[in-house]
Parts: sequence; C-alpha cells; structure tokens
Amino acid sequence: MGATDDDLTLVWFRDDLRVSDHAALTAARADGRVIAVWIREVRDDEGLGPRPMGGASRWWAHESLAVLHQELSDLGIPLLFAAGEAAVIIPHLAGSLGVGALRWSRRYAPASRALDSQIKTVLNDQGFVVHSHGGSLLVEPWTAAPQGGDHYKVFTPFWKAVSGREVGDALPTPQPQSPLDPALVESARACTAVTDLDGLGLLDGTGTGSGEFAAARGPRWWQDTIASHWSPGTRAAAAQLEDLAEGIDGYSTTRDIPSDAQSTSRLSPRLRYGELSPRQLLHAARTTTSVTPDDRAPWIRQLYWREFSWHLTYHYPDIDYAPIRSEFRNFPYEDDADALAHWRSGTTGYPLVDAGMAQLWETGWMHNRVRMVTASFLTKNLLQHWWCGEQWFWDTLVDADEANNPVSWQWVAGSGADAAPYFRVFNPERQRERFDPDDAYIDDWLPYAPEAAPAPIVGLADSRQAALSAYDHMKNVSAGPASAGSASGENDDTKEVRT
Repeated sequence: MGATDDDLTLVWFRDDLRVSDHAALTAARADGRVIAVWIREVRDDEGLGPRPMGGASRWWAHESLAVLHQELSDLGIPLLFAAGEAAVIIPHLAGSLGVGALRWSRRYAPASRALDSQIKTVLNDQGFVVHSHGGSLLVEPWTAAPQGGDHYKVFTPFWKAVSGREVGDALPTPQPQSPLDPALVESARACTAVTDLDGLGLLDGTGTGSGEFAAARGPRWWQDTIASHWSPGTRAAAAQLEDLAEGIDGYSTTRDIPSDAQSTSRLSPRLRYGELSPRQLLHAARTTTSVTPDDRAPWIRQLYWREFSWHLTYHYPDIDYAPIRSEFRNFPYEDDADALAHWRSGTTGYPLVDAGMAQLWETGWMHNRVRMVTASFLTKNLLQHWWCGEQWFWDTLVDADEANNPVSWQWVAGSGADAAPYFRVFNPERQRERFDPDDAYIDDWLPYAPEAAPAPIVGLADSRQAALSAYDHMKNVSAGPASAGSASGENDDTKEVRT
C-alpha cells in the first residue's frame, strides 16, 4: 500500500539542523506527514548518549534551533523541544502521537551509537518502524578498511581509498505538508519532558569544561561576545555557501595566515550542527569554477580530514580522554593549575598564543594555524595533559564536535593516530615570524598592550628540552615501543587542524 497523507512519521533531529539534503526528513515526507522533535539529551546511568555540549555550543544550538523551528513551520511541520533521556522521551512521544514510523540521521560516536541501537530495539519491540539515515558524513566508517585491517589509522591511505567515491546529489527541500491536527500537537506538548526552546536551558550557565573559571571571567559570555561575530542557522549558512568561492580562492597560499579574514571559509560550525551537509559543501567546491584546482584540492582535502576524525572516533570509544597510542598513558604530564589558568586567559607572555586565546574567548573560534600553536604550547612547553586543553576548547569553541576536537588535540600532543611526531614542538615566536610577520593578527587580538606584556611563564628552549626528556622517560617505562624520530628542529609540514 502506498503512503497516504494520514501516515505520520516522527523525525528526530540531532546535529542535522537543516531542511535540505536531509535524507530522514525527505523520506518521511515521501511517506506522508511529519512531526519533528529535538532533545537536549542527558546521558543515562550507563553513560550512553552524546557528550554534553559546552557553553558556546549551547548558545549556537539555541540560535540555530530558532531558525530551524521557523523553516519547519514554513513547511507545515511542527518542531517539539524536549529535555532529558532520549531513551525515555522518544518511545513516549511515539506512543502518544500515534506515529507509524520514526526516522533520524545516524550518529557515529560510540556512546550515541549504542543509545540509538537501544532505542531502536525498544521501538521495534513496540511495533514501530524505525529507519536511520546517512547525511552527516561522506563516508560511512564501516565501509572503509585497509586490506587485513578493520579501520584506517593513517590519513593518507584513508584519503586515497575514499576520496574518489561518488556521494550522490544533494536532496532538495521537501514540499510543504497540510497542517496537522492542532489537538495532536498540543497533546504532545503536554508531555512532561516537552518544553519550548527557552525551556531547554541552553543559555543557562557554563557548566562543562571550563566550569567556574569561565563563569568568574564573564557569566554568559557567549551572549556578550560571540553573538556579535556569528549568525547561526540555515539561512546564514546558505548565504555562506553561495559565497564559497571567496573562502576557497587563494586557500593554498593564505590558509596559514591568521590575519587574513578570507584565509579559511569559517564553515566548521555549519558542519558541526548540520546546517550544511558535507555533501552540499563537496558539491559546491567541485562545481565552483572561479577558483583554481590548486586551491580547490587542499580545501576538499580538509573535508576528508573531518571524515577521518569521525572514522577514528567510530572505532575508538574512549577517544575524548584516553590516548590512542597506549604508551602515552605513561607520559609524565604535570598538574599545574597556575600554568593552565595563564594559558586559558591568554597571559602566557607569548603574543601569538595569547592573541589566539583572546580570539577564542571573544569569538568562539580560532584560526587553525593558531590552534596548533596554542595546543602545542600547552601540551609540550607547559607539559599539561592534552585533555585539559580539549575540555577548554570543547566549552569555548562554537565548532567543537565529538570527533574533531579530541582527535585534533591528540594529533598535536602526539598520542593519536597519524599523530604529529612528538618532537614537533611549535615555537610560537618562530610561528609568529612566519605567519604574522607584520603583527596584524597580534594587533587584532592581543589582550594586553605590548608595553604591558607579562613576562613569559616558561622559556621556550628549556621547556622544549623538558618535553623531549619527558618523552624519553615515557619510552623507557612503556611496555610497548613508541615510534620516535630525530628531535632536531621544527617541521611544519602539518595538516590543518579543524577542531
């Protein structure tokens, strides 16, 4: 029997806050009419579910959801909001609404995957039809594996294996539907967990990662600072997509210049919240005729670095706190709250590091070259554990996601798959000379006047040597061998880290 206008599907939105190129929404509309839900999830007692969002992420989600709510409303689709455990909310809503089916976009972090599988089993047992769809990635992680292995551990073989695959055309926005019975929608809103957008509490407090430190510096800082730098939501995302050529033009030569506003496309938050799909970006990049192949190729390559981060995350369930290279469990990190506070507040005495941390605090974003420099300084010159920085970025970046953030931090720290060799210590003064020779970036973001610069909290040469000595200590006490190279000089043949 074909679908009728009486068939009703519940579409569960997660990190896919768009109406175009949305496979679950498109399929649901092909079946009949749709009602949608977005849940501010909390992890259950077993730790299942997505990682709780940081403060900057919560601000972005709130603003983006407001836009999605209107776009779905224009299609005649109600969007419900709820907060709590999805394993309780989703079956309850499905039953109270009397839907015939449920659809959602797949998630790939292990704790979310396990939760989705659990919910799907419960729904199937209750007689519901459940479908999960792709759309967040170009390459499903289980479809890419080297000969004789279950997953790739190095980017270049992964890139060569998957970059030529066809990804299909982006899906158009579905047609509007006839209105649902208002009584049905109101009955759903009467459920205990259902609330309005403001009731989700996305703008209340900091609460993760930075905790009291951020709250003491600037309560609700995202509303006072980063809101003036971004316009979340699919409408602004679509405008950026139209101007994609500007973000690609000159990319091969300017992407490492932090003062150049056009040196990167700044689309990472759009991908993080699914306001744009990677397929939309790939198609736009390939069909943009006003840029050269030399600029297009490295830009597209960065899309696949994101894919590789999710590939690793799919296969390493503890990637946000445990090193991929097990020998790094023996690394003698130091516990220095004062050094960490100087790094967070941008008062290390090294202008490029401090400017980067100020840009992060003010805008919720940091240029990728500077991300590598600040991460290297924390983990190597200050010998602080990489997850201290990862948690801070998680709380303050608008584009932090469960894959790119920890994978990139482990890459810089040397503990990840395909990681930077440990001896690669980014000298912030040399990096400043190479990539900000006129101090344009420093002038824009340095949080103190040059004459009021604090004394450097560590010496670069001595702290670099201390890092290499710590690495040697780790190798000596580790049960397994660690790969090491010559510790002479700095090598900048690096990938662009997209946290």
